[in-house]
Amino acid sequence: MRHCAYLILVLAAQAVNASPDNQAFLNLISDDQKIPASSLIYDSPASEVDWGQGLFSDYSVQSKPKFYRTVLRYSQHYNVPADLVLGIIKTESNFNPDAISHRGAKGLMQLMDMNSRHWKIDPFSPDQNIKVGTAMIARLLEKYDGNIELALAAYNAGEGSVRKYKGVPPFKETQQYIVKVKSSMKSFASISPPVGSLPSLFHH
Repeated sequence: MRHCAYLILVLAAQAVNASPDNQAFLNLISDDQKIPASSLIYDSPASEVDWGQGLFSDYSVQSKPKFYRTVLRYSQHYNVPADLVLGIIKTESNFNPDAISHRGAKGLMQLMDMNSRHWKIDPFSPDQNIKVGTAMIARLLEKYDGNIELALAAYNAGEGSVRKYKGVPPFKETQQYIVKVKSSMKSFASISPPVGSLPSLFHH
């Protein structure tokens, strides 16, 4: 009887790997699907898990935030640390693609309408919003020689404010914003590979 039970479990594992969408049982949503903002993670696809091993041993499956694949694609394209982009999204919208601020900033990375019009995008499209937001922070990082604090200050308060105060503006909101983004970056550091000449602050 014990031998039969073992065979059933092995066959079940093979059936999971052979399923058309090749997704794990717990992977009920895609990374770019709109879901309530309170749910921020999805489970790794079955291709990343050895189910034959996982059924009979403790196997740690690392969870990734929503829109992770989109962030990874554009962070690599624009040579920006993925954990920085994820930290901005977490701080700006808490991964809610429909978020709108009291100032009218929209979407995951809270783009102003003038930026959306310039890039001719729909700010509520996760893919388009992340693409433009990542391109913007990439330009700021280049402008400030890779200084993440100055880039974040400019992203939050504007380049004019950084220029006026010759550094991070003395605005409580901006200073708290930088702290929050950098704190969020730490939580995403382990799933964010370093890229190009601008490795994450938390990759050593």
